[in-house]
Amino acid sequence: MKPLSLSYPAISASVSCMNLLHLENQIKECESAGVSFFHYDIVDGDFNQCFILGDTLLEQMACSTKLPIEVHLAACRPEMHIERIAKCGADYIAVPYETDKDPRYLFEQIRKWGAKPVLCYRADTAPDKDFLSLAKETAWILKLTVQPGFSGQTLQPQAIEHIRSMRTQLEKEKLSTPIQADGNVNLQTISLLSKAGANIFTGGSSGLFTGNGSLKNQINQLVRAAKL
Repeated sequence: MKPLSLSYPAISASVSCMNLLHLENQIKECESAGVSFFHYDIVDGDFNQCFILGDTLLEQMACSTKLPIEVHLAACRPEMHIERIAKCGADYIAVPYETDKDPRYLFEQIRKWGAKPVLCYRADTAPDKDFLSLAKETAWILKLTVQPGFSGQTLQPQAIEHIRSMRTQLEKEKLSTPIQADGNVNLQTISLLSKAGANIFTGGSSGLFTGNGSLKNQINQLVRAAKL
């Protein structure tokens, strides 16, 4: 596993929003700009109606960066893919709360193959009574703030309330588990997400890869906005 040192607020970079025709250059630019890690979406076409990225590109990318890679494995049967994804270089694997498999079993499989588990909640999924016990076993919680798979969506208000509920529950138990917000993170929304309790933010097409200035400048602006 590649080492990860997080300083909050932290910014991860969504690989699916990068220029894949110039991925190597984009990787280097992200590394020098201050990105904490890469967020790599793999969608099986069933969990959500699209396909994003794949294992071959992941393997190549893992050999080309010094930063950790978090794979969001948006699949109906993530247990079928964990071994392959870990062997391709995933440092962290985020699995959906909404599948039929017990998350603890998935966490066990992720650790077995040398990665660290992250638990993902869809934008419309509120934390249930098992939230705290599961959060204790994860590197962090990934909370989608739009539906997975499509860029350019609008932040869903209920997702903010879910983050607030998660953070309140964690603080009551004196747990410092990070919460990562993914979806429509930009200069206008990041403050709302931060105040609700998120402290890792996935930068995509609306907040990081906007084409307006350098990535370093975009990250600095996002970090400042998150602290407001």
